[in-house]
Amino acid sequence: MKLEEKRFEELTKPEVSRFIEKNINKSIPDLILKGSPFQHIDIKDIVNQIIGKKKAKKKLPHWYKNEKVVYPPMLNLEQTSSEITALHKSKLVSGQNLLDMTGGFGIDSYYFSKKVNTLIYTELNPELCKIVKHNIKVFKVDNFEITNEDSIDLLQKNSQVYNWIYIDPSRRNENTKVFQLKDSLPNIIDHLKVIEEKSEKLMLKTSPMYDLDMGYKELIGVKEVHIISVKNEVKELLWIIDWRKQNSKIIKIFNYQTKKKYSYISIDKNKIELDGIELSVCCKYLYEFDSGIMKSGINDMIGIRYNLKKLEQHTNLYTSDKRILSIPGKIYKVKTIESINYKKIRKVIKGNQVNLISKNFQLNTDELQKKLKCTIGGKSDYLIFAKTIEGNRVIEATRLMS
Repeated sequence: MKLEEKRFEELTKPEVSRFIEKNINKSIPDLILKGSPFQHIDIKDIVNQIIGKKKAKKKLPHWYKNEKVVYPPMLNLEQTSSEITALHKSKLVSGQNLLDMTGGFGIDSYYFSKKVNTLIYTELNPELCKIVKHNIKVFKVDNFEITNEDSIDLLQKNSQVYNWIYIDPSRRNENTKVFQLKDSLPNIIDHLKVIEEKSEKLMLKTSPMYDLDMGYKELIGVKEVHIISVKNEVKELLWIIDWRKQNSKIIKIFNYQTKKKYSYISIDKNKIELDGIELSVCCKYLYEFDSGIMKSGINDMIGIRYNLKKLEQHTNLYTSDKRILSIPGKIYKVKTIESINYKKIRKVIKGNQVNLISKNFQLNTDELQKKLKCTIGGKSDYLIFAKTIEGNRVIEATRLMS
């Protein structure tokens, strides 16, 4: 038995799994000080399993439930897709083969392998390759090829054309977080030609911070973009590329609550003829659109579609005198609208919990909390600080649950 296989076997024995489960909420520094209770297992490996398992409970429940799974270092686990987003991506592919050029912990590759005959996983990090090889055996996947090499070199040295190539570039460059494609690894912009030559279709995952207009300028052959949110937080931008001559601007917006429950909107930005949205003083109801809609830049179009008005041109809050339940976002019922007097506000909210929102306002929510000396909390009471067509205002409102 190879050294790594023996190490992973020891680490996933029942008695070790029981120890990990028992200590999953214990202090990590205390566990390190006490050392390993197992003769052949380093405490660092045990701690890594504890941290990984704890992180996987919500993000990777399928992995969490299997006691034979080995977890990578925390940085690699943070960068991996969640099961919800990986499952979404897998539904978009089919065919004979798929090359995952940035394999990582293998979550995306695992789900892709269920949709193609052969999955080629490529990863530069040899430790990750060993971990994924172990986990793939645990899950009894038999169409998984693991390659420990530079994926660009792999493309350049052979003539294979893949049905799909998937790339999730590393957004850490020399230990600094980046979100531009030219700063990510591998540099997609510099190697688009060889990627086009070696793939029928490409799926590219970019940072939620990546600008959509920038993507349409930098990339070629875009068929559609998927904006994927989980519980109203944008997690991924997916660029589906089929090497067409002209980029399409179809944007599909998904907001997942669970694997099966999600909201969905599809628009074609090339077909939008957008008149300016009407501005208005604050009415009876306020609307704050989902994060995916805001990322897409179609928020004013949605506002016009629902006959809403806007508090100010650059304040992304919408208003009406009629309550509209079908709007994809949060709804607030307005109680009061006042000019901002911090002394008065502090007196009114003293001893009460409140939630704060800042929209196109000079102070963010942390700065507002400090200035107001208030406690954040409660389910429905909000103070919304925003620039309106009447100037800066504080709006007292109640969040309405659909």
